[in-house]
Amino acid sequence: MSTHRLALCASVVLLAGTIASARPNFGRNCSDCHNGGEPAVPALSVVGFDGMVDPDESATGATDRGLLKFFEVAPGGTLDLQVMVDFGNLQDHVYAVELKRMEIPGVEGFGTLDYTGDSGWFFQIGDTFPDPTRPYFTSTETDGVLFTEPQLLTYTMQIGAATDPDFYDLEFAMAGQPGFFYTDEHFYVHVTPEPGSVSLMAFGLGLCAWRRRGVR
Repeated sequence: MSTHRLALCASVVLLAGTIASARPNFGRNCSDCHNGGEPAVPALSVVGFDGMVDPDESATGATDRGLLKFFEVAPGGTLDLQVMVDFGNLQDHVYAVELKRMEIPGVEGFGTLDYTGDSGWFFQIGDTFPDPTRPYFTSTETDGVLFTEPQLLTYTMQIGAATDPDFYDLEFAMAGQPGFFYTDEHFYVHVTPEPGSVSLMAFGLGLCAWRRRGVR
């Protein structure tokens, strides 16, 4: 980390007082400042998912993350991405949650995720560490929130009708205080072919098989 970034991180602590607040508007890579490792308990968990899947990344060279949770949706559909924040009995924890990686191509076929974001979350490109090419959304705009009880956060995503069927590797991340903690969880948004397309494909395959039998 550069001297400039170290100075910025130190200023965050001084300005925020004893319990420093997460700064979700600083930049997408929370770990630029939050390099204190995982929180004392596993406090972030993707929930409400449709199953587990391990896509085939061999055609794209995308990172093989093994078996991950996934949410399934057809082009033009709506998806509720949910994550639970729970520090248990721990006190004085301030946190912010972000959703990112929507610009990353699909892991099986280089698909493009066309979506409309949740207006209840805050669109960010970074203030202190700006990166317009990698936008992200945060659950709070400029400051973290003090944990008092388990919090279920929902990000509603409208999938564009032109979205390519594919597996999209997204990520919920959380950073905060004390200790400049950072944690995250990757998951997939699986955009499936439209039912009509699947039916048409099945019909076409059946027709080809019938014609082959007729030739024999």
